[in-house]
Amino acid sequence: MKILHFLKGLLPVLTSLLFAGSFVAGKYTTLDLGPLTTSLLRYLIAALTLGLLVRYSASPADLKIERRDWLPMGLLGSFGVVGYHYFFFASLSHTAVANTAIINAFNPVVTGLLAAAFIGERLRLRQYGGGAIALLGVLTLLTQGHLLRLLELRLNRGDLLMLGAVFCWAIYALLIKQLSQRHSGLIITFYAALSGVVQLLVLAGLEYWWQQLATLSLASFLSLLYMGTAASGLGYLLFNLSIQRIGPTRTASVVYSSVPVFVAGLAWLFFREPVTPVMLSSMGLILVGMNFVLR
Repeated sequence: MKILHFLKGLLPVLTSLLFAGSFVAGKYTTLDLGPLTTSLLRYLIAALTLGLLVRYSASPADLKIERRDWLPMGLLGSFGVVGYHYFFFASLSHTAVANTAIINAFNPVVTGLLAAAFIGERLRLRQYGGGAIALLGVLTLLTQGHLLRLLELRLNRGDLLMLGAVFCWAIYALLIKQLSQRHSGLIITFYAALSGVVQLLVLAGLEYWWQQLATLSLASFLSLLYMGTAASGLGYLLFNLSIQRIGPTRTASVVYSSVPVFVAGLAWLFFREPVTPVMLSSMGLILVGMNFVLR
């Protein structure tokens, strides 16, 4: 029984590690690929991976989508695939890898606040307080501990881009919450990936993505392969298994709490990025705030 309990607890940790790897892999792709091109290539691989999962675990009836869900499925691709990944990869060109992961941990807080505002989810005063603490953590990171910079608008461009990614993902999460009443998580993610790929085939044309393939380095190719299969494929599967075994709240708590820690370690290992006191304090504030929101 103890071994079973340990294995259940290991699921979200392994998920976090796979997700954390995508932050490092994404940094490599910024060297020779544009953000839209990176998103397109990643999700071409992810769509194929998810397609294999759908083929072996879903029935034809599961793939049927009612007309009322066509627009929400399309918007999943717009916000969760195109918007989130454009801002994510663009931010990696302008800020530290660890910074993007710390700001990404702000996701549950933004999602909770938007859910309260737009779909009527009730939050307690304690949860609003947690949101304020997490916001203070984000502002601490954005200003490198000098909050008075907010008055001068001297902010890191990369950190602001990552904040845009967080808001895109929060909207994506709200759409999923509505669609999950009628469809499984795997089917939703599969159609979101397909929708995103269709949109990116058009948008990435602005970056002449086919020309970038000619100069694709081995590091970028391996990074895309990792992000498409391990992070978006296996990571998604482990995330779902974790939700089934220990529940969504515990899974979200472990994943969003541990991803910044893993990313900071990987960023030091691969890029020798320092872990500064400002990063640690902002990470602590965000995680404390998130804990209040997810309770």
